[in-house]
Amino acid sequence: MTKLAAVILAAGAASRFGSCKSLALINDQPLIAFPLKAANEVAMDTYVFTGRWHEEIQNRAIQHHWKANIVLAPMWENGIGDVIAFATSELERDYDAILFMLADQPAVTGNNIELLLKVFDEHPCDAVCCQYRDTVGVPAIAARSMFAELKTLNGDNGAKHLLNDGKHVVHIVDVNQCFIDIDTQKDLDDYTHYLNNMSSYW
Repeated sequence: MTKLAAVILAAGAASRFGSCKSLALINDQPLIAFPLKAANEVAMDTYVFTGRWHEEIQNRAIQHHWKANIVLAPMWENGIGDVIAFATSELERDYDAILFMLADQPAVTGNNIELLLKVFDEHPCDAVCCQYRDTVGVPAIAARSMFAELKTLNGDNGAKHLLNDGKHVVHIVDVNQCFIDIDTQKDLDDYTHYLNNMSSYW
């Protein structure tokens, strides 16, 4: 049976947001709580890789008993590529595959993750990823066959080019809501307003 870990990437400085974006509240819940809940719902080992806001996130995790390991990525300032490389290096000895998620994708659900896992289990491949807005990306599962290349990533370049280079067997799952991400305070306000409007219909 494949041993898989979830990695939530929360290492950015959030310069466009202006504060610790991962802990910004949506209806009294921190933004990172949504992907964390999705990972916890499928009962996998979960790691949050942090950077600029490590202390704040770690304190919140302790206070609220998060089911996650909080890990500081030492090269976080170099960009997401270095964080992915570090996370892969840290976990490769103990896991056969890694599910990568972003802390600022609040619409991702446990059902989305279960679908990715189902495809990964049923179809031998190097990766399973989501498709939305004519692009592919996270949440995405990388098999061990991808680890060596993931460890070479650096700077602001993530792993998307590996999903698109035609050299790997990649299965794509259409999960439209995953495209919602939060970059600015306005994004947060708009998404909160959207959720509140949706709840008023029920």
